[in-house]
Amino acid sequence: MKTSLFFLFLVLPTSVLCQAKYLPAGKISLTADRTPWNLVFSAKGFSIKEQNIKPDGSAAYFFITNDKTYLNASLWIEPVSKCKTSKECRDMVWKAGNPAWGRFQDPLLSEIGAVSYFEFYRPSVQGQPVKMLDMYAEFVKDGYWVDLHMSKVLYTKSDHALFEDLVRSASFEPKK
Repeated sequence: MKTSLFFLFLVLPTSVLCQAKYLPAGKISLTADRTPWNLVFSAKGFSIKEQNIKPDGSAAYFFITNDKTYLNASLWIEPVSKCKTSKECRDMVWKAGNPAWGRFQDPLLSEIGAVSYFEFYRPSVQGQPVKMLDMYAEFVKDGYWVDLHMSKVLYTKSDHALFEDLVRSASFEPKK
C-alpha cells in the first residue's frame, strides 16, 4: 500500500495535491484546477478537513471547520450551467430544497454586498436539539459557481456576524 500511495504522489501533478492551502494572516485559498482564480477567505481558526477534486479538474469540494466558534463551511466549485448570477443560483438552490434540511423556521433570502444568500434556523435535527443556523451563499465568477454552505450549532443571534464575516472576506485572486 505504501508503494501505491508513493506512486500516486509521483504521478499526479502538484496542482491536484494543493487545491486547499493555508496562507499567511489566517487566510485559506481554495480552487479547482480549471478555474482561473483562487477563492481566498479570511478564515483564522479554520482547519481544512476535506477536499475532493474531480479528476478532470473542473470541480472541487471542500469542508472547513472552526473548532473555537463551531462554524462549519462546505463549498462546491463547479462550472456554472443552470444559473448565471449569484441571485439566480441562490433562488435555484432554495427552490430545489433538500430533504436533509428537515423542518426549519425563519427562512430569509437576502444579500451580503453582491452575494445572494438564504438562511434558516433549525431548533432540532433528527430529534436532537441543536439550535442550528444554516446559510447558503452563492458566488458566480468567470464561468464558475461557488455554493458555500455554512452552519453553526448552538447558534445565537450574535453569531450571525461569523457567517457575514466569512462571506464578506471572500475574494477571487487570479492564478499566477
